[in-house]
Amino acid sequence: MTQSSLLPKLLPNFLKSLEVKIQMKTPIMSLLLLTVPLVSAQAASFTLTDNNSEVRVDDRNGITVWFVDGSPDNVFLSNYYYRIGPTGNESPFFDGLGTPTVTQQTGNQLELTYTGTELQAVVNYELLGGDLGSSRSFIDKSVTLTNLSQQNLDFHLFDYSDFDIKFNQLDQRDQSIALDFGTIVQNSATKPLSILTQVSPTSSHYEIADFLTLYNKFFIDQDGATTLPDNPPLNVPFPIPPSDNAFAFQWDFNLNTGESVTFNSQFDYAPVPEPLTILGAGTAIALGAGFKRKLGKVKKK
Repeated sequence: MTQSSLLPKLLPNFLKSLEVKIQMKTPIMSLLLLTVPLVSAQAASFTLTDNNSEVRVDDRNGITVWFVDGSPDNVFLSNYYYRIGPTGNESPFFDGLGTPTVTQQTGNQLELTYTGTELQAVVNYELLGGDLGSSRSFIDKSVTLTNLSQQNLDFHLFDYSDFDIKFNQLDQRDQSIALDFGTIVQNSATKPLSILTQVSPTSSHYEIADFLTLYNKFFIDQDGATTLPDNPPLNVPFPIPPSDNAFAFQWDFNLNTGESVTFNSQFDYAPVPEPLTILGAGTAIALGAGFKRKLGKVKKK
């Protein structure tokens, strides 16, 4: 694929990686890159490492790489998007608020502070890796939004994730299930691995769909204002049969003048003894909480 002149907003290394992933997923997506709107600022990339895990965060596009016990990669894109008001497109914070201030005091933590005239968004990432060969990894992500304006904001926040568990160009078969409006489990149909996603507060809406549908809603985003349709219904796996999919959460709320609110997303990568049933997903939630507590204690020593 020839690099488009419409993409100076993307860090060259990220663009190269994105192009490769797009070409692997489907040839159609190579054409979609040509429709991405122009943004003049240049994005930057940061690497977090901890034990068996490595994550790369792009300050425009969010999490773009997640290695656990080496390659292959486990994520295509995972990022926040937002809209103020009932109309218009959604944007990443980079596009709406500009280049962030960066704080990275440790190798496994990163803070990006985006500040505009009416809004500040502080995004934090923390990576907790497991022992080498354990297939355990945990990403803790949050955003704190502060209304800097003199009027209340009709706010719509989205957290979009396209995970590919141990990405395989020839046989990427994953299946996701929403247990409630704050919990989605993605399970590999070819490997005994899963990614448990939990968000708080509970979202207003969610969607699990084929990866191209949500890519178009957010990364390309030329469809106007988005309201996720709460599909598929709770406890119904998607897709059948398993294939490449993605999901997103949505929060709709009023952000009052001077008010700050925080939203958390936690991604727990773990081995499972067999494909997850609803009962198995509940077990994964308990194991994920225990894993985070254990790693937290280790970090404090």
